[in-house]
Amino acid sequence: MLVRFKEILDQIQKIDRDIEDLRRLRARVPENRTFTDGLLISFDKQINELLNRKISLEELEIEKPSAELVQELFSVDVATSTRIRADRITIPGVAPTAEEEKVVAFLREMPKTEIHLHMEACISRETLCGMLDKNNVPYEPAEIEKLYKFSNLQEFIKLFLFIIDSVKTADDFELIFKNLREYLESNSVYYAEVFLAPSRMVQNGLDFNEIASILDHLSTQCRRDGGPEVKYLFDVSRTFGVENASKNLQRILNARASNIIGIGLGGAELMGPAREFKDVFAQAHAEGLRAVAHAGEDDGPWSVRDAVEILGAERIGHGTSAIQDPSLIELLRTREVPIEICLTSNLFTGKYVREPQDHPVRRYYDEGLICTINTDDPEIFNVTLTDEYFKFYRHLGFSISELIDLNRQGVYSTFHPDPASLWKKAGAQITKLRDKYKL
Repeated sequence: MLVRFKEILDQIQKIDRDIEDLRRLRARVPENRTFTDGLLISFDKQINELLNRKISLEELEIEKPSAELVQELFSVDVATSTRIRADRITIPGVAPTAEEEKVVAFLREMPKTEIHLHMEACISRETLCGMLDKNNVPYEPAEIEKLYKFSNLQEFIKLFLFIIDSVKTADDFELIFKNLREYLESNSVYYAEVFLAPSRMVQNGLDFNEIASILDHLSTQCRRDGGPEVKYLFDVSRTFGVENASKNLQRILNARASNIIGIGLGGAELMGPAREFKDVFAQAHAEGLRAVAHAGEDDGPWSVRDAVEILGAERIGHGTSAIQDPSLIELLRTREVPIEICLTSNLFTGKYVREPQDHPVRRYYDEGLICTINTDDPEIFNVTLTDEYFKFYRHLGFSISELIDLNRQGVYSTFHPDPASLWKKAGAQITKLRDKYKL
């Protein structure tokens, strides 16, 4: 059945009105009442359902639209117009031109920081097999290869859990850290803040203090050897609930490892609203730990707002759905909350972004938000930090100067005690590289 564009446009606008009405009603729910949390969750689920319906309409492709129609499309909803696809051309897999090869070489050598990177997802096939061999765990190489060639979210989760469950002893982290260092050095990353999710490992019988001690030593030794500086943010996962998150925080505080600098709220976003972890984050702040949160990756903009306003998150991981709420964009800008952008990861999960050029980071940057470029899960998604920078250049129209500025924003978004000193050294190297490649 043919559907006229006007009918689709009317549906999108009606959904917008319904969402706005629901948000107004949600804002009127009294605080600190016995029914508050349950009612807020009901509102959020209904709003999320409407947003998903809206996204499915916006993703309908229009063949060879007129200029007037494209203009009308992009005036529908300025907060989400980047998701509307009108005969756009995607060129993944196209080999770089000679000029782009020069850009790639420059980006590879450019000194960088990375602040949204999961240690478990830096484990290569070779390192995974090395751990299995070390621990006398039988496996078929073909099965390992098959695991890494996942094609959907369930297969991705299967691989991630297999990797975690393959860590049998604390000294396995010597192999894991070696793999991490190789990745960082191959991408000219000189400073990194790395996530680690200990919950399942502890459940599998590993000793938290032993893990923390080994990682602390490896990080210090790496820095003394002239390698990258690595700090850790331990996950207080939504997936395992508030009580487990609190236990992980106590473990961090008891471990007293100098290179463990904070906590991050990760796990299944829809399973644990940020507000439930308010007390955990309040204690972390009181104890001098830094605090970040994954938000807006699999849930709506309210998830980002709660992470900032209730948890006091100092950075937001992903934040893809924030584009849906202009007032939230203003909040992030005025409070100068950095967004940890993970382009390839967002494309794979596909909740809010399906094409590279539709990612909201272009809008975020243009509207003055602090943005940083990261990989999230490099070995699992078969991507490097250099790749991510190049995708910003090719698909999102970021110039070399803008990429350097994003690099600078990444440095100043770290929890390093003196980011200015980091940038002074990196900036001087970047200037020389730019002259070298005539960019």
